[in-house]
Amino acid sequence: MAEHGKATVAIIGAGIGGLYLIAELGCAGHALRLHDIDDAKLADVRERGGLDVEGRGFAAVARVTTDLAAAVDGADIIVVCTGGNAQEAVARALAPRLHDGQTILLIQGNTGGALVVRRALDAAGCRAPVDVSEMDNYPYSNLRLGPTRIKPIVRKRFLQIAAFPGTRSDAAFARLAPLFPTAVAAPTVVHTGFTNANAMLHVANCVANATKIERAESYKFYAEGVTPAVARLYEAINAERVAVAAALGASVPTLADWFERTYGVRGADLVETCQLLTTNRDGPYQATGTPKSLEHKFIVEDVPTGLVPMAALGAAAGVATPALSALIDIAQRLLGRSLAAEARTLERLGLAGMTAAQIRRVVEHGFG
Repeated sequence: MAEHGKATVAIIGAGIGGLYLIAELGCAGHALRLHDIDDAKLADVRERGGLDVEGRGFAAVARVTTDLAAAVDGADIIVVCTGGNAQEAVARALAPRLHDGQTILLIQGNTGGALVVRRALDAAGCRAPVDVSEMDNYPYSNLRLGPTRIKPIVRKRFLQIAAFPGTRSDAAFARLAPLFPTAVAAPTVVHTGFTNANAMLHVANCVANATKIERAESYKFYAEGVTPAVARLYEAINAERVAVAAALGASVPTLADWFERTYGVRGADLVETCQLLTTNRDGPYQATGTPKSLEHKFIVEDVPTGLVPMAALGAAAGVATPALSALIDIAQRLLGRSLAAEARTLERLGLAGMTAAQIRRVVEHGFG
């Protein structure tokens, strides 16, 4: 660890999630590096030397680079913020560059991220004893006011971190907890993977509002996009998510409970809750924009790395998921192409042919 208990953290991915991490962790005094394969995403941060954070000061970044080895060498913690579809490729690139004792944290793991990354590291010949962990959601909702200027809005009150296998969760959490003071340790990645709010909120909304998206009609994604009918779809897919998690030994919050635990907001129903989360002065969804097309991460990431593994694990556990399966099918039909190439199938998760009991043993103890 860096001096005075502060960590040296390599952030992989200079998208909005990575920049929000810099704003928070940099102001907390951690030593940061930032990596992306696209140098254009790094130029402004490199020139400024970090980010200006309203009300908190300057978040410095010591190293901004497209050189992955330079980013991760000597880092205590490697945070992967690339989006679920890129996590396997990042793991393959990291494999020969990792050192004993490092901790990988996926923000977020989507559903099954730690399993996919662990399998990719093993397949690439990584022998360094490193922990692979994941967070169930992005920890912050902020505003980007300019290329290097961030305005904090909300630090989420409820976050879970788990490692794969679960026997390593406590050890990984001990290293990560100082960075994320509102986080709690979850027993296994079933808990984090099935508290995947993005998959629950994004896809159904986009499918229901596909006409607006295709016509480039801007709408407030949650305050206007979540009507009573969309809320009913939310309830259906979320009930299946909770049921599959329970069959795999994990108790996860309902969507209404998650909103309350994470943001302290609970309306009379999901429609009112989504309106409040957008219109409140500190509403985390006030900055959520309308996707420019259906070829957006709200579908092309959240279907294959969220909905697909949830439904597949449901089938393995003997839990019917008709609403999830229908949404997966309709989303791909609206998109006009299959997302199978990116999908986290049971085979890709290393869980093919297993019963619910066998899957629980794997997530608790590993593939060995």
